[in-house]
Amino acid sequence: MQPRKTSVALVGDVAVELIAPYFEKAGYETVVAPGFGAWRQELLNQESPLNKADFVFDVTKYDAALEKEVEGAFDERMKVLASMPYSLKGIAALLEEFEFLRLAAPKKILALDADNTLWKGILSEDGEEKLVPYREFQEGVLKLKAKGVTLVLLTKNDPFDFRADMPLQKSDFAVARQNWAPKAGNLIEACRALNLGLDSVVFVDDNPHERAQMAAHLPEVTVVPFPEDMEKPKAFLRRLEEYFFSEMGKTEEDALRAKSYAALRKASEELAQYKDSNDYLKSLKLKVSASFAAERDLDRLAQMAGKTNQFNATTIRRTREEFAALLTDASRKVFVFRAADKFGLQGLVLYAVVDLTRRAITDFVMSCRAMGRTLEYAAMDHICRKCGFVPSIDFVKSAKNRPFEEFLERFTVCGKNGIMSQYDFVEEEKLTC
Repeated sequence: MQPRKTSVALVGDVAVELIAPYFEKAGYETVVAPGFGAWRQELLNQESPLNKADFVFDVTKYDAALEKEVEGAFDERMKVLASMPYSLKGIAALLEEFEFLRLAAPKKILALDADNTLWKGILSEDGEEKLVPYREFQEGVLKLKAKGVTLVLLTKNDPFDFRADMPLQKSDFAVARQNWAPKAGNLIEACRALNLGLDSVVFVDDNPHERAQMAAHLPEVTVVPFPEDMEKPKAFLRRLEEYFFSEMGKTEEDALRAKSYAALRKASEELAQYKDSNDYLKSLKLKVSASFAAERDLDRLAQMAGKTNQFNATTIRRTREEFAALLTDASRKVFVFRAADKFGLQGLVLYAVVDLTRRAITDFVMSCRAMGRTLEYAAMDHICRKCGFVPSIDFVKSAKNRPFEEFLERFTVCGKNGIMSQYDFVEEEKLTC
């Protein structure tokens, strides 16, 4: 049985029926409003075929971007003769735009190939000195990292260091897998090391075979089309940021994220030196500060509520406005916990909402970066002491929150669960590495 085609309603104040064949050739089912310029009226009708399509794509919305990013995207002759201003190059760019639009979703990880992706050339064949870095693309990747995007390197090469004159360096990657094993397996290991789900990954690779392999073996990973010319990556970089990482860079924790994952990698490397996990955790010099949430925390709280899945008791997706209302609700307390270790600050990585009337925790959310370090037990002990009672914990099972369920199974009563937290409580101003 043939899978159903993705349907797209093409709209815009141009003759979109001339663009439709190119979308159909690419495998999409197209819907076009009858009559030039009638699409706005059509969209007001809920029964219109336009509203029944999987996507509504306004082609004219991207004119300004095309003008900046794609040389020769417009054809004045076509505009005069057929009310359709795009050249074949412009139509191809619109099709690429839609390819990204249909994949759009908030992500956390950018997984990158190296050969002919970060540079022109193949390391094992051409040699290090002959590689030509795609400098603009590498600089763009660094800007994404600065916003809080986690970088992972997946390359079929023997282990190597980046050439010193390249903007990107190996140290910029939270995880680097440099071997000849299948990239899907390497990505699974990388996500496991980062405590992040595969559905948080955007995968970039010049090789269509590698992209097909990744899509086939790990369908939850977002595999994006590769640009035709990596020496002119403006459109590609803009699409990566706009469609996958637009929410990054809004909180203090976003800026700390890259350093935090680098610290996590160093800590994992040290783990092998210790036979006892408690000794290992003690060596990290774990510190935590606790307080009630304030206005300055609202953006971070909304971000965690919207993105955290694994260590999330009820997966309640509260907005910034909803958290603001909680701060003024006398029947609720919102606890926030900021953490650090000997490698650096992590920022706000755990929050809990206590319903004082019910004596219950309705929200218990911890960042994946803090998992496996007993912070949840330190937080529960603090909440119990501050509240003066042991609250119950609401739990709603989801497809992804098994880590929280495991904690719930282990947790019995504050201070009597057999697991001692290795965190030392300090004042926030003393929360330094």
